[in-house]
Amino acid sequence: MSRWIRVQTSIFDHEVFAAEPFSEREAWLWLISKAAWKDTVHRIGASVMPVPAGSLFVTIREMQAAWKWTSTRRVHQFLELLSSQNMIETCSETGKTLVTICNYSKYQNAETHSETPESAEAKQKRNTKDTTTPDTNTSSLRSEETAPAPSKQKSKQDVEGFKVAISTVLDVDRVEAICTVRRKKGAVFTAHAGKLLVDALTACPDPASAADEMVLRNWTSVKPEWLDRNGRQQSRGPPTPQKTAFQLHQEAFAKELDKTINGNDRYDDRPDNVVDLAATDYRYSGTPSPVRR
Repeated sequence: MSRWIRVQTSIFDHEVFAAEPFSEREAWLWLISKAAWKDTVHRIGASVMPVPAGSLFVTIREMQAAWKWTSTRRVHQFLELLSSQNMIETCSETGKTLVTICNYSKYQNAETHSETPESAEAKQKRNTKDTTTPDTNTSSLRSEETAPAPSKQKSKQDVEGFKVAISTVLDVDRVEAICTVRRKKGAVFTAHAGKLLVDALTACPDPASAADEMVLRNWTSVKPEWLDRNGRQQSRGPPTPQKTAFQLHQEAFAKELDKTINGNDRYDDRPDNVVDLAATDYRYSGTPSPVRR
C-alpha cells in the first residue's frame, strides 16, 4: 500500500483557497469526502433508501455546482471515466445517482503502522466521536496553538448546501457572485437560507436579472418591489409613442376647425379625431366665418 494522509473534509470550503473550478483530482477527492463512513439512509421523495458505507446519493446538477463545472456533460464524462477504471460504481434508478467508491473501506478503515492496535469497539467509539463532535479547529493547515476559535455562527455555515439550493435557478457564475456578496456582508450560508433566496428570486419576473441586480447593489436578498423602486421595469407594455411636429400641427388645426364649424370647445372629450362636418350647416353664406390662426 502506498503512503497516504488524512485531510479534513472542510478543506473544500476553506477561506484560504480561491473559489475556482475543481480539477478532476479535486472532484475525485470530493466524492470520497462526501461518501458515508458507515451504513446509513437517505430520503428521496417519499422513500428512504439505504446508503452503504463508501456510497453517497447525489444529483448531476449538485456535482456540477459543487465542482463549479460549466456543463453536466463534463460531469457525466468524468463519472464514466472513473467507472471504466473500476474506481466507482453508479446506479441512477431512484432519480438521484448512487455513487459507490470502490475499495473505500480498504483505505479509510486502514490503520497506520505507528498506531497502537485497538479493539473494534474502541475504534467505533472514536469514529463516532470524530463524526458527531463539532471540530473546533477550522483548518487542518494551522497548528492547534494558533488556530482561532470559530464563532458560533461560522460553525453553523453550510456553504455547499446554500450553493446547491440556489443552483436550481441560477448558473454557476451567478451562484459564485452572490456567494461573494454574502461573504462580504457576513450573511448566513445554510441550505434553508438558499431555499429562502430561491423563493425571493422566483417571485421576480426574471430570476437571473434579479440576481444580477443583487450583485450590482450588494444585496443579500431581493424583492420585486425593490426592482420597481430602483427603476427596473417588470412586465409593462411598450411606452406611448411621441407625436411628431406634423401630427401636433394637424391636431391643433383640427381643434380650431371643429370649434369654428361646430362651436365645440371640448375637443378632447371626443372619442376620436374625426371632425363632424354634418353637425351644422357649414356652407358658404356670403360672409366667410373667420378662422383663427
